[in-house]
Amino acid sequence: MSGTMRLTDDAIRAALTPAADVRAPVGLASAIRVAIDATPQRRRGVIGWAPSRRTRLALQLVAVGLLLLGLLAGVLLVGSHLTPTPPPSVTTYRGGPERTGVMPGPGPIGTPRVEWSVGVKGPVGAGSPVVQDGVVYVGDESGYVSAIEEATGTILWQLDVGAAINSGLSVADGLVIVGDDNGVIHALTAVGGAETWHHQTGGPVHSSSAVIDSVVYAASLDGNLYALDLATGTLHWPAPVATSGAVSRGIAVANGVIYAGSGGATATDAGALGAYDAATGARLWTAPLQPGNTSTPMVADGKVFVSGGLDGPAEATHLLYAFDAVTGQAVWPASFSVPTGDMLLPGAVADGQVFAESIDGSLYVLDAASGSKFWTAPMQATLSPSGGVVGGVFYATSDDRKIHAFDIANHTETWAILVKGVPSAPAIVDGRIIVGTGLGQVVSVAGTNPAPGAGTTR
Repeated sequence: MSGTMRLTDDAIRAALTPAADVRAPVGLASAIRVAIDATPQRRRGVIGWAPSRRTRLALQLVAVGLLLLGLLAGVLLVGSHLTPTPPPSVTTYRGGPERTGVMPGPGPIGTPRVEWSVGVKGPVGAGSPVVQDGVVYVGDESGYVSAIEEATGTILWQLDVGAAINSGLSVADGLVIVGDDNGVIHALTAVGGAETWHHQTGGPVHSSSAVIDSVVYAASLDGNLYALDLATGTLHWPAPVATSGAVSRGIAVANGVIYAGSGGATATDAGALGAYDAATGARLWTAPLQPGNTSTPMVADGKVFVSGGLDGPAEATHLLYAFDAVTGQAVWPASFSVPTGDMLLPGAVADGQVFAESIDGSLYVLDAASGSKFWTAPMQATLSPSGGVVGGVFYATSDDRKIHAFDIANHTETWAILVKGVPSAPAIVDGRIIVGTGLGQVVSVAGTNPAPGAGTTR
């Protein structure tokens, strides 16, 4: 057989049949090559591979997908440079307007040590420092607000507001909000400390404010709640709203409701917890408590936790209550008290557990659903609600000048560290625990190992 043979299905089948007694016709291979070369979609590529039309379409789709992914990654990379993730912050007393004590963290990693300690103008009370954008803000009983560089302890500015500060601070939209014993609520610029506005109340302001949607919610010993525009300080409601008595501790705000405990320092001052509509100030419900002042409410999982009888008769049995946040009905079979009847100070609520310290020298951890005791641990007496939770650790301060760390899962204290003076409630952020003290110090406790976010500067 000579010349170029005609390529037929039978010829191809014969060429591919593996039978030993069948020979491929002469010239078959040349004919196949000619036919393939004449078919564009089956020409070989530079690597000797010839993909089918369907394969080439799939490859084109994959290439387009990879191109889009690359463009998206580029946009995200550029965006990350334009708007970097802000460092974690503690912008108000107990970490948030719900006052749960849950902090952004992390806490110290490794062995705790005093990283820096700096003196301010006067003693610092129970309210915790606040931390934002690498700056610590704290008020003292000499009437000064101080701004301190978080990483180094360097004082950036100080301002005298004119009267002792016994309230916690809040930071929002570049403003530091603080109340004083002259009954004045001040708004200071976070950079520089210039006062932008102030509002006069009818009594000393010992309550930590809360800022929600550009409205400052605050309370005074005059027994009133105030809602002020964050930018201007003007009244957000037509007038202040009266509670059942003097408000001496922080207020909580959650889900459009303000929770304020009221009372007084004598046995004749009835205690109460009230819930108020944040939009209008209208009272939603009131629950009676034992005589005396009330603690800062904590709101979590549809419940409000508060203790009563503070600053009142020492011989009374002091109680810790839980109420339905919507109805005000009690949710525990009975309010909790310690065996000695001593005062209880709730410091945090997290993961279905309520952490409360008592002046009997113990930490009590309760089931948030039932009020029954989970576990307890010794820690020395405390006169201030002073806790914070990060992950599986509860941090607390005590009147023997210590900061303690408790492993929640193991129910044990893992370490304690001594600081200069009785410490305030803690701010726990960037691998640090930052407290003010009764000796006029602001102290940062860090770990021997670096933590994510530590070292942030303004």
